[in-house]
Amino acid sequence: MRVALAVLALVAVAAAQIPARCSIAKQFEARQVKFDPNRRSYHNHTSEYQIFGRYSYDELNKRKFHHEEGQFGSDPAFHELYILELYNENKMYVTDVRSRECKVYSIDRPWYSHQISEHAKFRGYEIIGSGTESVELSQWVDETPIFGHNNTRYQTFTVKGCAPVRDDHHNKETGFHYEEFSDVTLGFHDPNIWIPPTGCQTMF
Repeated sequence: MRVALAVLALVAVAAAQIPARCSIAKQFEARQVKFDPNRRSYHNHTSEYQIFGRYSYDELNKRKFHHEEGQFGSDPAFHELYILELYNENKMYVTDVRSRECKVYSIDRPWYSHQISEHAKFRGYEIIGSGTESVELSQWVDETPIFGHNNTRYQTFTVKGCAPVRDDHHNKETGFHYEEFSDVTLGFHDPNIWIPPTGCQTMF
């Protein structure tokens, strides 16, 4: 009887150490950094990219807006782009800020949420900083296939406020992909970002 009670007590302690899943804000903006550190080729093309910019995320209406500056593939030039993704319409508008050239593409993938993944497992805590300036983070890992690929997704959130910090993933085909958020704020600085540009060349 005592052994059974001891086992139950250990199970209860272990369960208590697993945090409840928090929910991030459904509408936020943030600074975003994305890059591929592997520089791996996929379908005879490099998957390399480096992206820095502002990101607007609207889970309620399934839409995203990116103001990106980055380098893509073997092209050494840096490009500045506005990218509007409207998942309810399955359309993505890409505007080159310098040339004002606009193209519209069909979105062929499902909505990608930054909430804690449904099948993710808690992997522990870490602390950034020290003392009163420290921030506690929670780590989650999901090994469920995504977009037809075997995939491992690594997510990091602040314990206080459930702000997204990292949303990385790794798959066999293209390697590791890094995605970081900072300066997360609620709402949107300009509602006009959601208005599709006109005169775009259709690419589908």
